[in-house]
Amino acid sequence: MTDRIDENPPMMSIAEQAAEWLLRWHCGDLSIADRYEYLQWLKTSPVHIAEMLRMCRLYSWLDSAKLKLFVTNEDTFSNVVELAPPQREGKKARRSKHANLWKVSVAAGIGALGLTAVVGLAAKIVWFDHTFQTRASEWRSMPLSDGSSISAAPYTRLYHDMGDEQRVISLEEGKAMFRVAKDPSRPFLVKAGGIVVTATGTQFGVEVRDEDVTVTMREGTVTVTPGPDSDTTFASVSLVADDQLTVSGSAVPRRVHVDADRELGWSSARIVLTLGDTVGDAVAEFNEYNSTKIVVDEQTSERQIRGAFDAIDPLSFAETVRQTADVSVVHESPDLVRIGQRGHQR
Repeated sequence: MTDRIDENPPMMSIAEQAAEWLLRWHCGDLSIADRYEYLQWLKTSPVHIAEMLRMCRLYSWLDSAKLKLFVTNEDTFSNVVELAPPQREGKKARRSKHANLWKVSVAAGIGALGLTAVVGLAAKIVWFDHTFQTRASEWRSMPLSDGSSISAAPYTRLYHDMGDEQRVISLEEGKAMFRVAKDPSRPFLVKAGGIVVTATGTQFGVEVRDEDVTVTMREGTVTVTPGPDSDTTFASVSLVADDQLTVSGSAVPRRVHVDADRELGWSSARIVLTLGDTVGDAVAEFNEYNSTKIVVDEQTSERQIRGAFDAIDPLSFAETVRQTADVSVVHESPDLVRIGQRGHQR
């Protein structure tokens, strides 16, 4: 079987994007076009602004503490040390010198403690904190210690445990895309809503919505079984590429053939609308991911629409609907946009 080329690699987390923008600003590596792109990135979501401010505060703290980690300004740094001619020192000069050395030692100690705290915090996040959670408008990707990776949509919470005998992910809510590194000796298990998905090397998405759990295959093979503590009972189901299985409570699981790239478009922060999709369908997805909600009247909601949209930009989508459907768009508050027929907004 020929492996499918992954045209949608895992996205950087918002924290990683903010760190990259900060680094580029600090290095003076931004053209006029780049600066415009940066402003657009900030406007996309309040989460981006908050994360950028957090990065700036962190950088300011590191700079004031003189923790210059892995960065050297080559313009001001020289490896040539000029030696002053020897001269006799008086007692006062020696006391001053010792005091300065003591201050330097204390500063270095404080710097070392700060560095230890930063490294310790990073270690805690990477090695000990196994909870992975996203907020509104936040897509996050995380590499796992075995070479696998997880891409999560907004409002997702999961727990990961990379053990010696098996790799276990517990998806409590939301949507997550899994790219599983092959390791036949350690099966990769995703527990969600009373079912267990078992894989060794594959790509698939899992969505938990109320009592429904949906598994969508992009490539490879997985086996879906009832969980040990679940009331759901069904025979083991094997899924291959473009299969989708939905388990809803105690009902018989429903298996259908789908276009996995379209169904999993959310994993790369896209909302893909094809023939038959409506404005209402799109609004439901935008509202699922963002704190800014869209309200649409019934007539406009039933209009069909096609295209690919940035999942964290509901305002651009609303503007597209306004232009194509000749309707009004009213920004009632920073968190509410209303779309409707002109003169009939309520």
